[in-house]
Amino acid sequence: MTLTALLVSASAFVSALAGGMLALRAVAHVGLIIAVGAGIRIGAAYFDLIPESVEHLGGSLDLAMLFTAVGFLAFYAIEKLTALHVGHETATELDHGEASHRHIGFMGGVGMSFHSLLDGVALAAGLSIGGGLGLVIAAVVIMHRFSDGIGIVSLLLASRTPTREIYRWVALVAVAPVVGVIIGLLLPIPDGVLGGMLAVFAGFFLYIGAAELLPEAHRSDRSRWVVVATLVGVVAIYAFSAFAGVVGAH
Repeated sequence: MTLTALLVSASAFVSALAGGMLALRAVAHVGLIIAVGAGIRIGAAYFDLIPESVEHLGGSLDLAMLFTAVGFLAFYAIEKLTALHVGHETATELDHGEASHRHIGFMGGVGMSFHSLLDGVALAAGLSIGGGLGLVIAAVVIMHRFSDGIGIVSLLLASRTPTREIYRWVALVAVAPVVGVIIGLLLPIPDGVLGGMLAVFAGFFLYIGAAELLPEAHRSDRSRWVVVATLVGVVAIYAFSAFAGVVGAH
């Protein structure tokens, strides 16, 4: 089982790198990339993270939604309050705007990296159970890592992060599930704790997608294709989850 988990996590690593590199090579269409990333984040929250959270929380939708609200509001509060602090440290309004954008990218990158870490933990747990559940989780983790590669690039492009830093974040998001698998094999996380963490990150994703990425996508590209790209991201992540058997399985 350990060998299988490591092989799958290595595949997830390659998948995340591929998604990130694809997004970086299409920077001329930054608005559309950001929109697809927003759709992926929003869709993943609704179709993957929240249903998984409900299952790990013993079927309690109320508790899952409470944690989701906490995640959404916590990210909003941290981002706005710390952005204000950054503004006091800068000399000009232009610097303040740039620092605020960079800060959003940093917070979002940390959140997405930690979510990838949790995916690795979930992968280790699923493979330890074995059977179809392990295969489903493995498929979801690998496919979601590709979308996360696109998602982290879209977030950082929207945050005006330099390309060199974007490469570092893509590498971190790619390696995070490998670390998560190792942690899951050595120190399993209780279902209730994992469920709460998944819901909190669903809230993070909803805030990032709706409040940060979509407005930036529409500022970067004022065509109607931004709406289409957003819907494509949502439909794509739904199709991934449905194909892997996650949608409707709860």
